[in-house]
Amino acid sequence: MSRRFIEAAADRLVPEFLAPQREKLQYLAIGAFNTAFGYVVWAALYRLLSPAVSYAPILILSYCLAIANAYVWYRFVVFRSHASVWRELPRFSGVYLATMVVNLIAYPIALHHLAVNAYVVQALFTLGVVVASYTAHKNFSFRAAGKKSPIAADPLSRGHE
Repeated sequence: MSRRFIEAAADRLVPEFLAPQREKLQYLAIGAFNTAFGYVVWAALYRLLSPAVSYAPILILSYCLAIANAYVWYRFVVFRSHASVWRELPRFSGVYLATMVVNLIAYPIALHHLAVNAYVVQALFTLGVVVASYTAHKNFSFRAAGKKSPIAADPLSRGHE
């Protein structure tokens, strides 16, 4: 299956009147798929391993599997990057590494203080990751070479470059 075929098939799923919002819509669709994939992987690992393994190794393993899956989908379908995997993958992984660190800290706190079970806590956190990561991936992970990141740009210098 060629890259052009995958892109065309993904574009056909976006109605013509929504074409200007293609990237965002595909990000949300792929994000929903990746969220479900990541959650199912985490839940399966948690169910299988939690009696013998603490939450941290389960969470780390599920993140690694989810990141690999997400990178492929975002690279080819959403952002359509042709840049070096060796340049992008560390950036992409860094975005999720940051969310994983927050998750490792917030999960036990939320589990202790909220009157919900482990599955609900992780589902809520996962939804937040989808929303926050779009900007990071667009402006950092898959940013075109040589293009300055708006995240790191000085807001006082905008329009004066």
